[in-house]
Amino acid sequence: MRWPIPPLTSLAFLAILVACSDDPAGPDDGLVFETSFEAGFDGFVTDGTDLDDPPIEWEIERTDERADDGEWSVRLEIENLNDAGKIWIERRFELEPGLVYDVELSYALASADFGDINTWTVIAGVTPTDPESADDLPFQGSTANGADDDVGFVWLERSHDLTVTTGASGEAWLSLGVWGTSEFTRSYYLDDVRISFAPR
Repeated sequence: MRWPIPPLTSLAFLAILVACSDDPAGPDDGLVFETSFEAGFDGFVTDGTDLDDPPIEWEIERTDERADDGEWSVRLEIENLNDAGKIWIERRFELEPGLVYDVELSYALASADFGDINTWTVIAGVTPTDPESADDLPFQGSTANGADDDVGFVWLERSHDLTVTTGASGEAWLSLGVWGTSEFTRSYYLDDVRISFAPR
């Protein structure tokens, strides 16, 4: 008996469903997740640290002000009065416990930081536990947008090859954000996030 071939729209839907799945991965399977925040935060929550001395105002929210892919992105804004504020979005993934995973992470960051002076530091990476302090966070270079003069926001395509070893819970936490290393009020935007986990 021949089964009918599903229409292209059904195939496209299935491809999206597989790409965005965050179900537990088997020992021989990987996991791929991607989002451009078109329908919401897609499982991300907001977090921050070093924001109390003095009290620092900050906000992370979806916005349609600008986007690298689609119409929405996530804006991170902080009035960094203490040279130390760190804000980020994070998402928990369920993997197999006690395995080493090769991780490919990519995302788009919009930054207005030009030159090499007073740029901030990017928070980006994966940890086996929920990060709560600066010592828990992964850092990946500066927020410099590559321009020598003030040209406004520039979208930067960032990618990192990482590894993470899961513990007994099988958790892996993705964190994306900024560490304010000077006393300015600044905004940044995140979009087009893609991460894949491949067990070794």
